[in-house]
Amino acid sequence: MRKRTMQATLLSLMLLASLAACSKPQPEPERISLDYDFSADDHGWTGDFTDLPIDYAPDIYELEFAHRERPSSLPEADREGMSLMLSGHNRSDDLFMYIKKQLTTAHGIEPNTTYWLRFTVEFATDAPAGAVGIGGPPGEAVWVKVGAADTEPIPVAEEGSPHPNWILNVDKGNQNNDGESALRIGDVAKVQNEEFDVYELKTLTNNEQPLKAVSDADGSLWIFVGTDSGFEGRTTLYYTRISVELTAK
Repeated sequence: MRKRTMQATLLSLMLLASLAACSKPQPEPERISLDYDFSADDHGWTGDFTDLPIDYAPDIYELEFAHRERPSSLPEADREGMSLMLSGHNRSDDLFMYIKKQLTTAHGIEPNTTYWLRFTVEFATDAPAGAVGIGGPPGEAVWVKVGAADTEPIPVAEEGSPHPNWILNVDKGNQNNDGESALRIGDVAKVQNEEFDVYELKTLTNNEQPLKAVSDADGSLWIFVGTDSGFEGRTTLYYTRISVELTAK
């Protein structure tokens, strides 16, 4: 009888220990919050272009990236300060214009770590909703994408083609399709103003669909934001703010 009592006591203690372990608060996943306001500084972001011929004619593609004042047609409350201006004429029917930045251990990135990234992107656009354009509308056919990769996203020469293009070395997907390293989060069509050449601010986010990426062995992770265009005209955007939250898996 005494033996059974001791066994019951041991089982009770084990059950209590198990319950205590289950009820112990679990540590919150590590979060890194980064906010880049381009009103006064470019914060080390740079611009680039892909999905165009290697031998493209610069005068007809009109590619341009600069830290520049916001457009004067913005409402007065949104007009003050600088922005990252990115512009190009989509002669190839597939132009990708993007800005990028490297994150390192100085930003809190850990080596060989999986992160879920949530972007909030604010930019000024002058493309009216519902407008007609060559190849596609100037608003709804210019898709905004956010991306992340453990290697710098750079243009590389396409292989196996008699007329090669510059393509991105990481998988961003094509036009309105997602890629392994990038997600489509919306387009550049304005929400309020219906006039051409009048800019307004627009904000897009992927909070409901975070992007998965893994840092490299040195604790480096590249992030990028860009537009994949089916509109065969000129698109000029002014990125005013980009925020990124990274949650370690």
